[in-house]
Amino acid sequence: MNELAVDDTHRYLDDVLGIMRTSVDDALADPQPSMGGLIGGEAQKLAAYEASGEALCDPLMARAITYGMAVLETNACMGRIVAAPTAGSAGVLPAVLFALQDEKGLALEQLNRGLANAAAVGMLVARASTVSGAEGGCQAEVGTASAMAASAAVEMMG
Repeated sequence: MNELAVDDTHRYLDDVLGIMRTSVDDALADPQPSMGGLIGGEAQKLAAYEASGEALCDPLMARAITYGMAVLETNACMGRIVAAPTAGSAGVLPAVLFALQDEKGLALEQLNRGLANAAAVGMLVARASTVSGAEGGCQAEVGTASAMAASAAVEMMG
């Protein structure tokens, strides 16, 4: 095995996870209005609702919803996101990755493995079909993102 390629892959995965984490954290710490003014601050409201203990779903799901909304807000404000597989579905994968990390105490290496697994699923879909919403409808984007996130979750949980 080429150890340099492995090191490069780990570094790349760390960089992608860093961008994803920033896209969540920035929207929660300092909400901005979207370019059109339609959204901004909803992720922070969801986080407060989750913290109140009044959420209608379990903590893992509530956290994932909050994180997904945070990435949506970052995208709508022209912030930096990771298209996973597209900008329109960019919140799905980081929501699952980081909610699982928070709730299950997962290490960075587990997130790296989950992200690599998700990337493989996304690549398979992109090669065999499409991830384009314009070509395949919304299910091409969010369906692929959901498949990627599901595969990451299974990998991370062993």
